[in-house]
Amino acid sequence: MNVAIQAPVLTPRATVTCPLCALVGALTAAVVLAILAKTLFLAPHGPTQLALDESCSISSETCAMPLPDGGRIEFVLGPRPVRLLSPLKLEIRVSGSNARAMEVDFTGVNTPMAFNRAYLIPSGNGVYGAQTSLPVCATGRMVWQATILLESGGRQILAPFRFETNR
Repeated sequence: MNVAIQAPVLTPRATVTCPLCALVGALTAAVVLAILAKTLFLAPHGPTQLALDESCSISSETCAMPLPDGGRIEFVLGPRPVRLLSPLKLEIRVSGSNARAMEVDFTGVNTPMAFNRAYLIPSGNGVYGAQTSLPVCATGRMVWQATILLESGGRQILAPFRFETNR
């Protein structure tokens, strides 16, 4: 008896189908795309930092800047000239925007200073105010940055203004 043994027929790998492999690949791709979409579109964004207008000093004039939604913010600081360890009145006016002014953070530009923040009180019609004072600095001339923290639609906006004091 002669029995012929026949070798198995091999097919190219590309033509072999694996439904489970295709499903796993598709699910992996979907998960990667979902993570990427969440990271790009749904992740919380940091605060919006507005550009500093170095040509305006709130220690000598009212300064203003545009807001991202088309509105405007004005900052008045007084009395002038600004004196250290003296009552300092802040007035912020927001117009053409739904942004709310919340706080003003004072930091030393040329010399680090302790945390100094004034919490604003709304007085109506987009006007906010507070009273604070600035500490004495060891140097004669001090450059300060007052950053107004605003809130608009759940996002934070930072509006920086600069001024100087002399001891």
